[in-house]
Amino acid sequence: MKQRLILITASLLISILTLGSGCAKAAEIDVQIPTSRAVYQRNNRNRADIFVRVKNEEGASISASMQAADGKSLSEDVSLAPTAEDASVYEGAIPNIPAGGWYSLKITATDPQGTAATEVIEKIGVGEVFITGGQSNSCSFGWEQTSAEEDMVSAFDPQTDTWQHCDDPQPCISGFSAGNGNGSPWPTAGDELYAELQVPIGFITTGFGGSSIAELARTSAEAKEEEPDKANPAGHYDAILDAITTMKVYGYRAFLLHQGENDAGNTSTEVYAATLTKLIERTREDAGFDLPWMVANAAYTYYTNSSQEAMILEAQQSVCDEETIFLGPYTDDMTKATGQRGDDDLHFNLDGLIEHGRRWAEKIVEKLIPDYSQLPPETLAPSAPPTADPPQPSARPAESSQPAAAAPMGSASAQPNAPSTTNAPLPPANPQPAKKTASYKGKVFTSGIFKYKITADSISGRRVKITDVRQKNKKSVTIPKKVKYKNISYEVGAIDKKALKKFTKLKKIKTPKALYKTCKAQFKGRKITIKKY
Repeated sequence: MKQRLILITASLLISILTLGSGCAKAAEIDVQIPTSRAVYQRNNRNRADIFVRVKNEEGASISASMQAADGKSLSEDVSLAPTAEDASVYEGAIPNIPAGGWYSLKITATDPQGTAATEVIEKIGVGEVFITGGQSNSCSFGWEQTSAEEDMVSAFDPQTDTWQHCDDPQPCISGFSAGNGNGSPWPTAGDELYAELQVPIGFITTGFGGSSIAELARTSAEAKEEEPDKANPAGHYDAILDAITTMKVYGYRAFLLHQGENDAGNTSTEVYAATLTKLIERTREDAGFDLPWMVANAAYTYYTNSSQEAMILEAQQSVCDEETIFLGPYTDDMTKATGQRGDDDLHFNLDGLIEHGRRWAEKIVEKLIPDYSQLPPETLAPSAPPTADPPQPSARPAESSQPAAAAPMGSASAQPNAPSTTNAPLPPANPQPAKKTASYKGKVFTSGIFKYKITADSISGRRVKITDVRQKNKKSVTIPKKVKYKNISYEVGAIDKKALKKFTKLKKIKTPKALYKTCKAQFKGRKITIKKY
């Protein structure tokens, strides 16, 4: 009996091994583009073509499709084609995916023997992507690290070509960009943009501490040619070029520049304006389209005077035509004296980083983002199933409801999902009311339990900051989003550094999302419940 059992067991084992040896294992699916947390730039139809690159064995059949978070299909299966350079690398695009996220990308690979395998990449979004650059205040030189509160704010790491949550220090390849490894304005800007636009937000940082405008406009190789006798001549365009080239598969809305401090007292108005113009033209040539720019109005340092700074501010203003080059946030009023820069009176502290990011978001929404609500209903409807032969990502978005024309990915014009800057079919974003005849900027007034100071009062924005509190024994407080003065509505946009600390018995505070980080900073170390709305 035992011998019979042994023979049966051995026979079964041999059968299993024989069957196993005949089973082919599907090759691993290496999804190179996109990675999790990727954000694709939406076009003027509020959609994007999702470019996909996969590595698998030669002769395989590869398909890709998109799904919403609720499992709803956003596309049919789209076949990826092997590239001419490498038959084991497959590329293609899933067209007309509507803005939003997070979505899931499903890749199915079937080898020549018919064995199939599947890979799913989670957290893929369609929204707004920005390349940022400049000197130290454009990257991680702030006095404290910040982190995006919203999950749908991402940062691209050019060292690994992957996406991650937008936490400081911002990933970058420019070398000195990490600064002291601390804070930047971009996590806060991302939170503010998401709150306003309700689409995923992505950033890629190219800044380099201490850069002049001339150094940003040339590569390191060009710097050595121009200054052969100098030991280490600076040229920082390399990081900008890398971002422009690498991010073409995702697309980008605009380039955001914060720079000017290093040129104050060193560069004339005319030379700065000419060099900035040259830099902008160079990025557009490398991008393959008229890349929009937003330039911060910034030149303040503790070691320059107002006349030296004014020369740079004037140069920045002169370059901005408000058509494709836009004047961004003014930041020279944010100093150590106002409680927004650190002990060096040069780099922003936590309150300054938050305000800096908020100002960037405000200008971006005001000047760069079309009013998508004006699109025809059919444009906003769920994406129609793609054709059997989907178009490749195009150099520019279509100006109609039809899919964009094809462009090979190897061509210079292959910039998928690039927002159009000419003949845009949409009205300007957030049209402003007619200008008032009087300005109340600087006016101090009391409303409710707070004292306010009007910090901005123009068609570009009306804001106040909380400067003091009444009823200091309050245990529960709500900070309003807006407050009225002379029947005019103002946004509550900031809080003086020590204002809220005057609440001696406070247990709970409810704050708008825009002021949440400020409240956390002011109540650090105190057991106070902070809720945002």
